[in-house]
Amino acid sequence: MNDHMPIYVGNQAIETFIQFCTETDHTHFYLIADENTYRVLGKRIFESLQEQGWDILCQILNPEHLHTDDFSITRVLATYDAQPRLFVAVGSGTITDITRFTSHRSRNPFVSFPTAASVDAYTSKNAPATIGGLKGSIYCHAPIAIFTDLPTICESPKFLTASGFGDSISKFTSSSDWKFTQIIWQAKFDEDIYRNALHAANQSANEVEGILKAAPESMAKLMDSQFESGFCMADFANSAPASGGEHHIAHLWEMMFHWDNREGLFHGNAVGVATIIEAEWFERLRALSKDDAAALLSKAVVPDFETQEQQIRKNVPLIADELIESHPIYMQLADPKVLDACKQRMLDQWDAIQTVAANVPTAQQVHDWLKLLGAPTTAAELGITPEQVETAKEFGLYLRERFSMNIIRKLFGW
Repeated sequence: MNDHMPIYVGNQAIETFIQFCTETDHTHFYLIADENTYRVLGKRIFESLQEQGWDILCQILNPEHLHTDDFSITRVLATYDAQPRLFVAVGSGTITDITRFTSHRSRNPFVSFPTAASVDAYTSKNAPATIGGLKGSIYCHAPIAIFTDLPTICESPKFLTASGFGDSISKFTSSSDWKFTQIIWQAKFDEDIYRNALHAANQSANEVEGILKAAPESMAKLMDSQFESGFCMADFANSAPASGGEHHIAHLWEMMFHWDNREGLFHGNAVGVATIIEAEWFERLRALSKDDAAALLSKAVVPDFETQEQQIRKNVPLIADELIESHPIYMQLADPKVLDACKQRMLDQWDAIQTVAANVPTAQQVHDWLKLLGAPTTAAELGITPEQVETAKEFGLYLRERFSMNIIRKLFGW
């Protein structure tokens, strides 16, 4: 793991936190949890802080319908008293992201107490948040320290662990999409961060049997992989190393649930299913020769800007303005000169593209890993209709600046 902020994983997380606060002169706190995470860990943290005679605010949120959105952010900020405080996130992804956002906007540091190995962004500087119905990755800041109570992680619900595993192994496809963006679109890239993201995915995959048993060593390695993914995003100051086409499909599904006021879609589960979809495309890519690719690309047609705009407004009207104004890659490919240049780079760099694609496991392998842990493996299990699957494939690629496998398969006519 990289040497970034202090990270503790073990059986003495609270005691280590108290020592950290004593050494760093933190005496004023704002603890943020939900009812479940407060019960399993937050109450003990609160009481330990009280025993020191320190000043503590506490916000315990209702876990039902809890999202990193306008409502939850406002709730947390409304309780805050505008004094300098160390924010303490006790929870998994949503609580951590709410705390990350609110602490950053109130100019306070925060620490994280993960309660499940359910997401890969504990160490990230970005907070995925739904503001005005549009889910995006908002730049905030990373925690100044992380304290992981390993018994709490091992005892967390298995469905949360399975969700976190799905998020972790998505780095196989997300890192590859990022590398494609560098090769074809000539975007900013970092080879070391790319390799770290791949290492995180491989480490999680190698521990799947132990994760199934909630073995402490394997759960610690899963957490380590998730921390590493967050470091990749923090070091690059962008979500690109750990969020590719699979995340864009999943994000659109999550937005659909939000728009329909539906609950029950876990981020990692959605990402895991979307990773299977992307892995299938990577398999098809690996089967192509350079001549095959040239033949397919010679027939590639990208709709003009006006046609794409019409389709965006028709199919995802609630976020159409934001997508169009971001001038995404696929819309830029409507320019024949831009398209031709990208097609030529793909052919010129075909061996490099195949080298990248070789790092992605088969769709069946991803399916089997997820199935073993009890995670969903189909969109239907998530409550996603076939129509919503197609909508996410067609319009998820507009969400971020990635030359993803999703764009490549469209150029190939798949």
